Amino acid sequence: MRRKHSSWWVCLLTIFLAFRDTPPCVDACCPVFRDGQDFRIADQRILVAWDPETKIEHFVREAAFKRPRIQRLSDQQSPAKTDRQNDQDDFGFLGPSPSQPQIEESDASVFTGLDAKIQPRVQYKDRWSVNPFPIALAPFVLLQANKSVATRANVDSEAIPPAVSVLQNIKVAGYEVAVLKASDASELVQWLQDHQYQDRKDLQEWVTPYVQNGWIISAFKYDSSSSRTEVGTVRISFQTDHPVFPYRVPKDQFTPEGQGNRLGVFVVGPGRASGSLGQRPSAEAWNRGQLRFSMPVARAELNELIGPAIPMDQVKSRESLWLTAWDDRTWPSSDQDLWFGFDSTAEPYQQVRTVVNERSIYLPIDILCLATLGAGLWVRRRVGSSTH
Repeated sequence: MRRKHSSWWVCLLTIFLAFRDTPPCVDACCPVFRDGQDFRIADQRILVAWDPETKIEHFVREAAFKRPRIQRLSDQQSPAKTDRQNDQDDFGFLGPSPSQPQIEESDASVFTGLDAKIQPRVQYKDRWSVNPFPIALAPFVLLQANKSVATRANVDSEAIPPAVSVLQNIKVAGYEVAVLKASDASELVQWLQDHQYQDRKDLQEWVTPYVQNGWIISAFKYDSSSSRTEVGTVRISFQTDHPVFPYRVPKDQFTPEGQGNRLGVFVVGPGRASGSLGQRPSAEAWNRGQLRFSMPVARAELNELIGPAIPMDQVKSRESLWLTAWDDRTWPSSDQDLWFGFDSTAEPYQQVRTVVNERSIYLPIDILCLATLGAGLWVRRRVGSSTH
């Protein structure tokens, strides 16, 4: 049964391989590759901007994939072929969506500005302590008086349709993209095989629920006829009642506990964003991400921050928009999608880096001892004179 709540999975791909076994920079939710090849998910950063007025989500992703050190059949057959050409020919990715997406080239440099925006706020704090010392050592002690240490703290038609229909073939940012409508997961996997991609058990398991829910599958691969030497970043826009990130991956892409990659998540929407894994009523709170930033951002500043990747004229909402960011170092390791909700009444949040200046009150103990001794003698004399 097709769910009313739409969700979208998008994927991008930017392959920059200058040396063998360098991770290709790609944006993908489910990697697919030729038989005999293997690619693994590496670090990624994503940007999700959801317009509450139009219910359109814009999605940009900067990701990296790595290839294990294996000898490839294509290397043996074509020794003159470069590693970059091999990877471009061998690698692709899939992205399911609830409706036919709009795919355009974007700008991955947006993440540099976003990373700068969410840096912790710096606050300075004096910490005082009493430090008794002999006055004879004063020259040595005073040399340490202005020493500071920094610590980090987180503040808080009626005819039977074919099993796989190609709705659209487009070329964008150095990719060939086939937008597919599938009614049977095994037929979709067969389509992939026919296009020289490996039939993996985990791939079929991954795609099955999306096909059952009637989603569209977009298949990306390198455009061998393109004159471009490198593929670009892609922005994919789609309509959804609730914004979503393709957190779910095939099981053969899971990483062992404690060995996850860094997933940087940036979400723009009408309030402080929160995440949940899965859909109601079985959804559970997403607690894997460390919150780094969540504050309202003026539209002019947002345009400056994300405009190169997502032109703000495509975000029609005039509501106050927030930017929320997390770091998740457990991904990929989930079989659930990550859905976002918003709360415009929540408290803003920004990490704080506290710089502690160590301050000391120096007490010359030798002088204090002499003063105490003198006071004692004076009191003794006064008491003695008063008794005579």
